[in-house]
Amino acid sequence: VLPASDRRVLAAFAAQAVVVLDRQRLQHEADQAKELAEGNRIRTALLAAVSHDLRTPLAGIKAAVSSLRSDDVAWSEEDSAELLEGIEDGADRLDHLVGNLLDMSRLQTGTVAPLIREIDLDEVVPMALGGVPEDSVVLEIPESLPMVAVDAGLLERAVANLVENAVKYSPPDERVLVAASAMADRVEV
Repeated sequence: VLPASDRRVLAAFAAQAVVVLDRQRLQHEADQAKELAEGNRIRTALLAAVSHDLRTPLAGIKAAVSSLRSDDVAWSEEDSAELLEGIEDGADRLDHLVGNLLDMSRLQTGTVAPLIREIDLDEVVPMALGGVPEDSVVLEIPESLPMVAVDAGLLERAVANLVENAVKYSPPDERVLVAASAMADRVEV
């Protein structure tokens, strides 16, 4: 049996331990609330950006289809082909956007794990440029670069998204430069 003075010291120590544990719990809950709020803010911003990106090709597809179905205009074969090409381009853009959203969702939920392997950048980056006009990008990727350990599909999507945005928001007469170089123990794009 502990003497009364030792019991008071032990009780004071226990009370302090409870305060510390409560403070840690409250801090953890506050951190989780901040992460949740930040996640919600990012999701809201992403939804706002994506809704515009989804509506643009949808509007183009809708306008082209409505034009083709219109009985009061006799479209030439060339005009019809151009409208059909616009529909196809819009559908491809929608497919690309939806694919990006699904991939991002799968990554966040842990449904898909990145498949990391060694690749050459010149295998992936040119594939990422498939959605942009050829004359809008200058590609400078030396063949002498070391291989990089990445998920090729995710890298392709990331580069494609960055380049598409760069082309979209650059002045019409300026080409976007996509360059890569070795920097110490890494490769920078």
